[in-house]
Amino acid sequence: MRDPQCWSAHLAQAEALLIAAAASAPDDTAALTCLGGVLCDLAKYGEAAEVLQRAVRLRSDDRNTYFNLGVALLNSGKRRQAMQRFRQAASRRASAATWAAYFDPQAQ
Repeated sequence: MRDPQCWSAHLAQAEALLIAAAASAPDDTAALTCLGGVLCDLAKYGEAAEVLQRAVRLRSDDRNTYFNLGVALLNSGKRRQAMQRFRQAASRRASAATWAAYFDPQAQ
């Protein structure tokens, strides 16, 4: 599992599956949150922000939605907006059905 190409292939597969899931259930905030996390992990931060903002508009209360949106915004150069989303994430619980995007604050 140390092969970066293997990770890239798995992330690409996850992206394709989650795009299909989100297309078949466009109001499923868990699918949108997971898709946003995968897009962040693929460094597709603009796309991730769009997907995650949709989940927020659909009233997601999942910590991972807001955390992942913070990651996407921070990596898009929108620090103030990102910090707001990180604060919102801190006051929520994470859903067991979603996950957080990889984030290394030391790399910022």
